[in-house]
Amino acid sequence: MNLKREIMQSFWQGILRFFILQQAGQSPIYGGRLKKLLQEWGYEISPGSLYPLLHALEKANLLHSRVKIFKGRARKYYDITDQGRVLLAELQADLAVIMSRVLPENPPPLT
Repeated sequence: MNLKREIMQSFWQGILRFFILQQAGQSPIYGGRLKKLLQEWGYEISPGSLYPLLHALEKANLLHSRVKIFKGRARKYYDITDQGRVLLAELQADLAVIMSRVLPENPPPLT
């Protein structure tokens, strides 16, 4: 594995957790919706990677789930917990500081 890919893979693993907490903090979220949002960012994630991550966040008491019937099918929705909100706020503050230090003030335009 080349170094750039290894760094980006580690970065995305952390950002995924952050992103899930952020989305659940806005409104209840389910796996299929998260997958679609990530695809819009150009990031592909398999259910075999996404759902264990959701379960781990739930086990850590950062999310809690509830099953709701949608169009005749059971769908598991995830809500952020109070503990998850505290962590999310801390992560947002920390990430803002880190990014201000590592990113240029005038980044080149995306191509």
